[in-house]
Amino acid sequence: MKFKSFIGWLVGLFCLIQIEVAAEDLIRENIPKNEVEKRFVHEVYPLLKSKCFVCHGSNPDDIRGDLDLTNRQSMIDRQILTPSQAENSRLYQAVTWQDKSLQMPPKENDRLTPNQIELVRQWIDSGAPWPNADRWRTIANSEWSTDETGVLVKTSGGLTEEWTNRYYQPEDLWAFQPIRRPALPSNDLHPIDAFIQQKLVQSGVPPASKADKLTLIRRATFDLIGLPPTPEAVAAFLADESSDAFEKVVDRLLADPGYGEKLGQQWLDIVRYADTSGFSNDFERPNAWRYRDYVIRSFNQDKPYDQFVREQLAGDEIDPTNPEMLIATGFLRMGPWEQTGMTIAVETRQFYLDDVTNAVGETFLSIPLRCARCHDHKFDPIPTKDYYRLQSIFAPLQFAERDVDY
Repeated sequence: MKFKSFIGWLVGLFCLIQIEVAAEDLIRENIPKNEVEKRFVHEVYPLLKSKCFVCHGSNPDDIRGDLDLTNRQSMIDRQILTPSQAENSRLYQAVTWQDKSLQMPPKENDRLTPNQIELVRQWIDSGAPWPNADRWRTIANSEWSTDETGVLVKTSGGLTEEWTNRYYQPEDLWAFQPIRRPALPSNDLHPIDAFIQQKLVQSGVPPASKADKLTLIRRATFDLIGLPPTPEAVAAFLADESSDAFEKVVDRLLADPGYGEKLGQQWLDIVRYADTSGFSNDFERPNAWRYRDYVIRSFNQDKPYDQFVREQLAGDEIDPTNPEMLIATGFLRMGPWEQTGMTIAVETRQFYLDDVTNAVGETFLSIPLRCARCHDHKFDPIPTKDYYRLQSIFAPLQFAERDVDY
């Protein structure tokens, strides 16, 4: 009995030591347990799933090497994982490729990046926590949050849980963050110039010297109307010694009809403007120029951007009696289109809706949405569900010839 008591005491002491070691490792890593669990759910587990499970767990009838990596205890039993000791864990040794006889994943193209290897090391050294189902669900269903490891994004619902809740690095998600006013660099420059100069200094690049007047007027004229300045305009600017000489040049160029043409050209490139309908027949669109001229007029009239957007998306509903509003919706008809006796009408219709949906994303959101047509977006937090929700807005659209007064 005394021997059994001694053994029990020894086992208890051993367990206590293990717990203390794990706690010390957590302190050493300075990562709270709940943060380690969150990293595992959103980063480590998806990494294992994408890199390892195809051979070691996804198919229970075909587990390579009889090594199942889909649960923690299995890895411990097979002596692949030693919690709190990454250097002694064969899992960590395999992903580092330090041992030529143990390199996983085996293909060079699938090899883990240094950041991913460090993620695995931190998880193991922090005790390799593997939350139970309830805890997993709590972590997975948490709202958007930001910590030192990145941004957790909760979408409206992906095809799998991993896609519903995804982890991003802040620099990969800057466009989805709330707008914040940064502190201005301490210099007397215009804020834009101040930030540029600050970055140049940080990069060790000397700033360019100040442009002379001839260079200034050439740059401004090419930028705003797409043409070189006339000799008369150059001479007048060089002779003008007033403090607002350059402002007067810019005001003159903004009032030039060529300004709307120059800016309109860039806009029309974005919205896939064409005078023909594309595909094999490439039929002419005799009235497409009306939308082109609407865009040019809008820029020359300095139309507010929000009004410009609304008119193109829903002008016919805003004011169906106003020809300008009807023409504005030409944006919705700028994509390629072809319906012949050899094409199926519902497919042609779907191609059109896909084109409009993606065009709205690229034009007004600066995000191509086409990826989300068949699966959750690979890079941005846009599930397929949201793609078709957006597309449903345009589902009632029907083509029609509308008469206008000009």
